[in-house]
Amino acid sequence: MSHRSNRTVAMTTLGCKVNQADSDEWLRQFNARGYDVVDFDSVADVYIVNTCTVTHVADRKSRQLLRHARRQNPAGLVVATGCYASVARDELARMIEVDLIIGDQEKPRLVDLVHDALEGDEEQPLEALAGALRVFGPRHRAFVKISDGCNKFCAFCIVPYARGRTRSVDPDLILERVHSLVASGYREVVLTAVHMGTYGRDLEHPVTLRQLIQRILDETTVERLRISSIEPEDFDEDLLPLWSDRRLCRHFHLALDSGCDATLRRMRRRYQAADFRRLVTRIRAAIPEVAITTDVMVGFPGETDDEYAASREFVEALEFAQIHVFPYSPRRRTLAAKLPNQVDPETKHRRTEDMLAVAEASARRYRERFVGRTLAVLFESLSPPIDGERFWEGLTDNYLRVRARCPENLTNAIVNVELDREMSDGMIGHVVGTVSPGTRIPIRSLALSSASR
Repeated sequence: MSHRSNRTVAMTTLGCKVNQADSDEWLRQFNARGYDVVDFDSVADVYIVNTCTVTHVADRKSRQLLRHARRQNPAGLVVATGCYASVARDELARMIEVDLIIGDQEKPRLVDLVHDALEGDEEQPLEALAGALRVFGPRHRAFVKISDGCNKFCAFCIVPYARGRTRSVDPDLILERVHSLVASGYREVVLTAVHMGTYGRDLEHPVTLRQLIQRILDETTVERLRISSIEPEDFDEDLLPLWSDRRLCRHFHLALDSGCDATLRRMRRRYQAADFRRLVTRIRAAIPEVAITTDVMVGFPGETDDEYAASREFVEALEFAQIHVFPYSPRRRTLAAKLPNQVDPETKHRRTEDMLAVAEASARRYRERFVGRTLAVLFESLSPPIDGERFWEGLTDNYLRVRARCPENLTNAIVNVELDREMSDGMIGHVVGTVSPGTRIPIRSLALSSASR
């Protein structure tokens, strides 16, 4: 039985791919309840901000978006969820713009809680989740969360407090979700987790990440499977032979954080720079032209000029395809916030700008390697015009953002593109051959079973 709410919901997401996976699932459930999903800048009955708290900047953006939602519709229901809502409930409760705060333990019931706040609890429409729903917007890759939470308690990180301990999803449920997404027209599935490498250890019948990936390859017809961030100390090199299957995207995100061993020890990271270098070398030997991306933190408490210089030299030498650079930001309840020798803001800013220059040069050198090559691109949407011409844009399996001219609609098509030149944030190319009919999948229905709840 279907229930129509005649309500609209708008959602915006900050932070990691795990947050994005949560948001995607909630939107599916809202649609199954009969809600219409609208743009966050529209007038809506419900606004949900899936917050992040990895830095003080993320906190500030979360508050700004909550205030923006209230301005859009003063009579709407404004909901804060995500990591910031989990660790700063009292702070958010003081915001007059926020009506409902949903922390980590309550997130599985988010749609119920929002619906009840709007409609009361007389309706019980959960069976609608087994029906059809629409896939919204230009999403051509789907995020599937395989685990949540973290047991690591690194000195700077708030995630274990915000998301709790590691909890893996049963592999049968993950397989079911991938099957459903493929049936709906998604060409690429991205597996996400807070700690990917420890997947399955906490299950009643433990499994490994390698076993999960092998099952997805064996039992589904997904065209592209991408693995999100894996902690260096948890990377099982037995994974690498799986990449002989061309459906696995040649891309690994390995969070480095610092290339200096002294800094890594204070961070309570469980590897040294030499371990990280060996891992990168082995991955590159096993998977030619792989993209290795990373995170680098600058200005961690106690980071001296010499320590920063050592980290910079290490980062520059490893030639990453992309580097996310961010200054250290104190998080309440974390060990690092109490450490002595906090780095002053001016020094952090200077180091951030310097490391960003290293990151830009490294990414450019990686892109330049592919000029003149032909790679398959999963196209997502039109890009802003370049010199007055229309371009489509998308991603290669090894994480190159590509723009190409084409008079045909390339949305959700996987097409060979010859890469002509690199530009500041990607590549420019031209389509090689013809676009196969039937590759572009419009908004359509996706059947979910009750196991997907």
